[in-house]
Amino acid sequence: MTTRRLLILTYHFPPSAASGSFRMLGFAKHLPSHGWKTVVVAPPMIPWEPADPGLMGQLSAATAVHHVPYLKNRVARRLAPIAGWLPRAARACASAIREHRPDAVLTSGPPQQIHWLGLWLKCRYGLAWFADFRDPWYPAGRFDRGRDLASWRVGLQEKAVIRAADLVIANAPAARQTLAETYPRHRAKFVTLPNGYDREVFAALTADRPLRRAGAPLRVVHAGAIYVGRDPRPFLDAVKIVNESIRLDAQFFGPPPETGIDLTREVETRGLNDRVTVAGQIPYARALREMVGADVLLLMDSPGRTVGVPAKLYEYIGAGRPVLALGARGGDLEQVLAESGVSHRIAPPGDPSAIAAALSELIRESFSTSGSGPRRNPDRFSRESITAHLASLLNGCVSRETGQGGATLADRDREPVAAAAGGLST
Repeated sequence: MTTRRLLILTYHFPPSAASGSFRMLGFAKHLPSHGWKTVVVAPPMIPWEPADPGLMGQLSAATAVHHVPYLKNRVARRLAPIAGWLPRAARACASAIREHRPDAVLTSGPPQQIHWLGLWLKCRYGLAWFADFRDPWYPAGRFDRGRDLASWRVGLQEKAVIRAADLVIANAPAARQTLAETYPRHRAKFVTLPNGYDREVFAALTADRPLRRAGAPLRVVHAGAIYVGRDPRPFLDAVKIVNESIRLDAQFFGPPPETGIDLTREVETRGLNDRVTVAGQIPYARALREMVGADVLLLMDSPGRTVGVPAKLYEYIGAGRPVLALGARGGDLEQVLAESGVSHRIAPPGDPSAIAAALSELIRESFSTSGSGPRRNPDRFSRESITAHLASLLNGCVSRETGQGGATLADRDREPVAAAAGGLST
């Protein structure tokens, strides 16, 4: 097998434990088995986001990680942390290219400004370039030239990236469809590579999961950050509604809500201290164990969102436990859950009565007969299979770029790809 190299440029990578880190960690972890070594350029950590140094242990020794620190100037960090970091990242990318001679580059956002650097690398070195959109750059992929100057500017930036990239990756079907409708001339560039979970990790955890004790309260677990308009209070109100008929214990694992809600106080105000625990941030490995050990997994999506899903959903799928999803119907959330095979219910995020009804129905369906709930672990969303797809796309793109002849980076360095420059002017 011919070994090639991929330069991954991302703002989120271990030891950062932010949700965006795990997608890139999965790629870096599994690509070597498909003939691609990885070189990563990323910050050492995001100061205002959770960190888990143990995540670095999942990488092989062959993975080269270049951690690029932030500016030390406090004002620069506060006013323009991304823009201030990019020049340093550009220098690190140039050094990594000289040292490792990558065949392709993958940029992953948000923050979407990371793709500016991918565009420069494409033009400067002629590398095949994949732009990975973990979230849409601009809501619904559209912008209004006539009314909003900021929107117009962002739209032009997105369009430049779409035109120059060899492939644009969306992480959910509706996100890809939105891009295809917005940029029909570039429809062939758009592919869907969802987030995922590590199959072997969950298989081992599931095998060791003890059977639920008869008569024990049902454990409802939420693992992860609460942000972007997500509100746990309607769920707490739903717990009060079902408290008379269903014995359950709910646990929240993760950092304090970024929405300004004092979750501990909200629990106390409702008199739910004996039913709801706010456990705080925990290491990633323990979070996976908590997911597998749950009876029901609570997922909170941003109200009204139909394009994209919370990254933790895929690990919930790997855990194979029933999922209570608070989010919108008719979009990616509903489609992914339907394809996953896990038992689930979707309820409006702001309606306690509907949440209580969905929770009760899910519990009756999942536990009334078996007593332990389903144990499904579908491979469709495993990081191994998703990375295999990425490797196939990379192989096809690099073969086209080199004409099957394996042109060297030195050759491409002398003659930057004209197609990339032309793409910016069409």
